[in-house]
Amino acid sequence: MKAAAFPQDHENWRGIRLVNAYRVFLAFALVAAAITGRGPQVFGHTDSYLFAFTAWGYLILAMAFEFLLELRAVPYRPQAHLHALGDLLILTLIIHSSGGAGGGIALLMIIAVGLTAVLLGATAAMGYAALATLLVLGETSWTTFFDGQERQFAAAGFLGFALFVVALLVATFEQRMRRIERLTARREREVSYLSSLAVQVIEQAPNGILVSAPDGQVEYINTAARQLLAARRRADAPEANGQAGAVALALSAVHPGLANALQNWYDNTGEHPDIAEFNEPHRFRAEFHRLDTVLGQRALVVLIDLSSEDARLQQTKLASLGRLTASIAHEVRNPLSSIRQATELLTDATDEAERRELIPIILRHSARINSLIEGILDVARRPQVQPVRIDLSQWLKEFSELHRLDWEASGVTFNGPTLSPNEAVIRFDVSHLWQIMDNLAANAKRHGKSADGRTHIQLSIHPQDTAWLTLHFCDAGAGLAPAAMQTLFEPFFTTHADGVGLGLYISHELALANGAQLFAEPAPAAGSGVCFVLRAPRMA
Repeated sequence: MKAAAFPQDHENWRGIRLVNAYRVFLAFALVAAAITGRGPQVFGHTDSYLFAFTAWGYLILAMAFEFLLELRAVPYRPQAHLHALGDLLILTLIIHSSGGAGGGIALLMIIAVGLTAVLLGATAAMGYAALATLLVLGETSWTTFFDGQERQFAAAGFLGFALFVVALLVATFEQRMRRIERLTARREREVSYLSSLAVQVIEQAPNGILVSAPDGQVEYINTAARQLLAARRRADAPEANGQAGAVALALSAVHPGLANALQNWYDNTGEHPDIAEFNEPHRFRAEFHRLDTVLGQRALVVLIDLSSEDARLQQTKLASLGRLTASIAHEVRNPLSSIRQATELLTDATDEAERRELIPIILRHSARINSLIEGILDVARRPQVQPVRIDLSQWLKEFSELHRLDWEASGVTFNGPTLSPNEAVIRFDVSHLWQIMDNLAANAKRHGKSADGRTHIQLSIHPQDTAWLTLHFCDAGAGLAPAAMQTLFEPFFTTHADGVGLGLYISHELALANGAQLFAEPAPAAGSGVCFVLRAPRMA
């Protein structure tokens, strides 16, 4: 088919050998009919000697063609033309010896032109159809005018018409095949380009990516994954299909811990993404995802370099410290000025009552400076994140019970959700979650008093999707102006005279360290407090 579509571009040696095999078979059949006198009565009934001579000549010619095909001494197209000319001349003699174009033997001429079109294309087929038509008309004219036998020119005309129809059909088929071939070639180029592009993008990805079969064989691994797993290219792990990253590698031989985690994920049906962390040979987190391919289920394992992530967090922390140090002078100057002034007055004071008045001032401002320094140290410390599975149904009971006595004494009303076990599960560092929620509770206690003088806290939990869960911590206080909402998590921002302004900032940083988000928004009822929203990663 492809040779018919592009005869100039393809040498269809297999096709020409098949055609010659048909030619040898046909020649043997004609020789057998000539020798035995059996077969269709049309064979040689006009001139049996010419028929026998031509049949033997056709067999010898077919064998000679087979010899040339074995040697390939003649190029493809000249040899195909030689075969076509031999067929037309031999078949013309066969037709002449078998009653002319009106007999069924003329169908062999149509087959010959069709096979020529397959081998040489539509243009050559049209030329050979014209030549065959001229040969048939010439044979009919010779028989009529020289042998004195009446032949039907109509049959010769119909045969010529049939030859051209076959050539036209092949031409139409060739044009269609050209379009299909061009479209297929374009699609193949696009698929090859996209495949190559995807492989290059994956190879350049900062995260490690590997694809594993259920038996633990790694079918693909990119450069980042090799570096994280310290897996080297070895002679016993050759690249499959010559593609970068495509290997035959046992994961258990490279990282047994990761192989065990992957097997556990498969054992748990492998339906939902799972996460595991490792510290050897590098600190990284592995995320398992299911892939459904034509070869069956596979696991897509994404390896995230936590050392690089920790370094980025540390850089962010250092940048924040830079902003902090720019504000320290302003924040410390005022209490230091008050301490110095009170100390000077204390030195000159002669009255005991005056001294008792000045000493609390010094102590209060010293405590303020101490709180400021402790807050700065908390910010400067690099948080060590140890995320675990936390069932909020149990954790909220412990949280409310721990604060119950303090809230009762301070006039705080707390309303939380009633959750079933495993209804709301997040992945978070326990100590960081306690610190964030304690800061939010202290902030609501200090700034969220309502008109009745009490603090009303409403905690609600909303599953956002399969990957995230949000905790809404709302008070019923006076609320904040929109401008204050924008700077709420900036260091040293506070609306309280005794506040340091670092609690919310530290909570925000801890949330980011756990891959979560902490932000504020107005309470659902306008002008009735603030809602702090913690968006945390969810676990099944």
